[in-house]
Amino acid sequence: MKKKILAVILGLVMVGSLAACAGKEADEGKNGELTYLSDFQAKDYVTLGEYKGVEVEVEQPEVTDDYLQGYIEFLLAQDVTSTPVTGRTVEVGDVANIDYEGKLDGVAFEGGTAEGFDLEIGSGRFIDGFEDGVVGMEIGETKDIPLTFPDPYTNPDLAGKDVIFTVTVNSISVQEIPELTDEYVAGLGIEECSNVEEYRSYLRDILMEQAKESFENDKLNAAIMAIEENTVFTDVPGGMLNRMNETLTANISAYANAYGMDIGTYVANVYGGSADAYQDTLLEQARITAQRYIMMSAIADEEGIEVTDEELEADISEETANYAGYGYTSEEEYTETIDKEAYREYLLIQKVADFLAENTVAGSKGQNN
Repeated sequence: MKKKILAVILGLVMVGSLAACAGKEADEGKNGELTYLSDFQAKDYVTLGEYKGVEVEVEQPEVTDDYLQGYIEFLLAQDVTSTPVTGRTVEVGDVANIDYEGKLDGVAFEGGTAEGFDLEIGSGRFIDGFEDGVVGMEIGETKDIPLTFPDPYTNPDLAGKDVIFTVTVNSISVQEIPELTDEYVAGLGIEECSNVEEYRSYLRDILMEQAKESFENDKLNAAIMAIEENTVFTDVPGGMLNRMNETLTANISAYANAYGMDIGTYVANVYGGSADAYQDTLLEQARITAQRYIMMSAIADEEGIEVTDEELEADISEETANYAGYGYTSEEEYTETIDKEAYREYLLIQKVADFLAENTVAGSKGQNN
């Protein structure tokens, strides 16, 4: 819960990245570079305004009957059963398992061939006319379907071009969504639920907990924004800005990699701006994060909030239990990479976030409990 709330403050400078460049950054701090909050007085870089009792408007947590019903229908759709069908042709609503090959001027084009593909007829997953062409086909039948790609199209080489798809139907099946009955609920094996009424109540409680969590996130987010508006910032220490920028850039590079995108395109999609200027965009995001750190540190100083060495070591010990999840072979290997000063900052920000959450007044934004 706390780590989710902290996302608004930390941005993408998360606890998992506290293990990056620890040795280099620690040396910089010792040599006089203002790299960590512990290297300077936050009050020298920020002038706080009101931060206690801030009033914000946030939608109150609520689970409507319509939302509950939509969630139930979503869960039922995840439990669909598939039944093979024989003795008839493909109909709208069926799932047809097909092989297909698309050709442009008699030559197969990239991305236009597949085998054993399950296609729900009527889903609109393929270009116009493809699924209509499969309707009425028999199991084992092969058919040429002439089509024209739309213009514009994601692949400009195919935009507006006439092609032929050769399609073979391997099998036909129908998917059936279960009906919500007492018998179905009993079969789920949920201890608290033996009938539909209890199941609905059980799900409503889960959704309400999620709604409350979102409410707390939104409340803290709004509080941080309001406090920032009341705060006067001066320049961020260069060492801290560089550290934040390096960490953010490393994290963003990893995310871009995971999505198969270059970092510039990913940054432009997430933060806006131009792909070519992604470094400037990330530097500005790092500056915002650093300012929030300093603002929160100044609040901690005002309120006497601190992280003791004992608390730091205890939390690191708990965190290292997850070393395998971070790709390390032992607790010792993971512990050696942890930047303890960055980790101390993380825990301090967490404590201040808890303080602000308790001292923020949330008014209704048009909905009632």
